[in-house]
Amino acid sequence: MINEQQTQMLTVLAQGLAKGVRTPILRTPEEVGLAYEEISFETKDGVTVKGWFIPADSNKVIISNHFSPANRYGFAGHLEGLDFAGGFEVNFLPRYKALHDAGYNVLAYDLRSHGESGEGENGVSGVGYFEWQEVIASIDYIKNRPDTAGSDVSLFSMCMGANATFNAIDKVPEAFTDIKSIIAVAPLNGRTNIERNCEQMQIPVEEGVEAFDPIYNGFSGLHVTDHNIIPKAANVNTPIFYFQVRDDMNSRWTDVQEMYELTPVEDKKVEYLEDTPWRFKGYTYFSEHPEQMIEWFDSHM
Repeated sequence: MINEQQTQMLTVLAQGLAKGVRTPILRTPEEVGLAYEEISFETKDGVTVKGWFIPADSNKVIISNHFSPANRYGFAGHLEGLDFAGGFEVNFLPRYKALHDAGYNVLAYDLRSHGESGEGENGVSGVGYFEWQEVIASIDYIKNRPDTAGSDVSLFSMCMGANATFNAIDKVPEAFTDIKSIIAVAPLNGRTNIERNCEQMQIPVEEGVEAFDPIYNGFSGLHVTDHNIIPKAANVNTPIFYFQVRDDMNSRWTDVQEMYELTPVEDKKVEYLEDTPWRFKGYTYFSEHPEQMIEWFDSHM
């Protein structure tokens, strides 16, 4: 039986997932010598999405989203109060610089209720459940922008953003007919995340998940089962590169391996980052080591 203290811990977890904190955009592309444009576009359900467009002299575009509670710049995890995931900064700008220097235009945008984008669902974060609409809107934006219409497009999707991408593929598969490839960093299965959190809080897992679900539903209107992302990998018909921290304390690498195995395309790849428990190290990896990312995109565009 879950006691009062454990219920309070589950409530804090549920509230944090449902109502993510907006974290600061500390840096801009100018810091790494990149010209950029502040842009915005609308989702079909009326959310205003803010982003950066970083131009390059090519007809190739990478559309990049992010994890929660990050934004298009990254995550200020080195600041007091945000140091809960290892205490280090996740800075996406070196990754954008590497892509630009390799000849790619970059569109980086804030998912709803993050960064400078608007809110939907009364500010609830759907951890990809609602955010699929930003994925579709970002593709439409690039297809309809005069200087990128007709460009080759690939996606760099991360955690909540990867889940959003899988949900977008599930709901609007025709939008991905011309997408050249995807890199999916740490797609997250909802139940696994709650189980791992229960383990760390020393709450019996089965009882913890059962107690968590109605609390989370009260904050978000969603259930843990709404975040069962694993089966949706079976809908991915675009070349895809999965990347995951093997010893991730918030997930299990076997979930990503199952997604990889379910993905029906032959052109797929999975890599695991070893020797760290910090999920956020996976988020910063391609900023520090862009070689595999560039090689993957170059081979598909």
